[in-house]
Amino acid sequence: MAAGLGIVVLVLGGFIGWFARRAYGMHGDMKVNKARVPTFRGNRNKAGLIVIGLVIVALLIIRAAA
Repeated sequence: MAAGLGIVVLVLGGFIGWFARRAYGMHGDMKVNKARVPTFRGNRNKAGLIVIGLVIVALLIIRAAA
């Protein structure tokens, strides 16, 4: 059970990190690429919402397993 929970946490942590890095990177480039701001805003918001959703899923899985 502990090994399965560890694998779930590692996989979800990887996905959370990936999408958080994308959201942070898109936010940092906004000053340089003003012409593409609407595209960046949409992608940044989508990546941020995915991160929030994955964190909630991870917390629910950890709570259910404990």
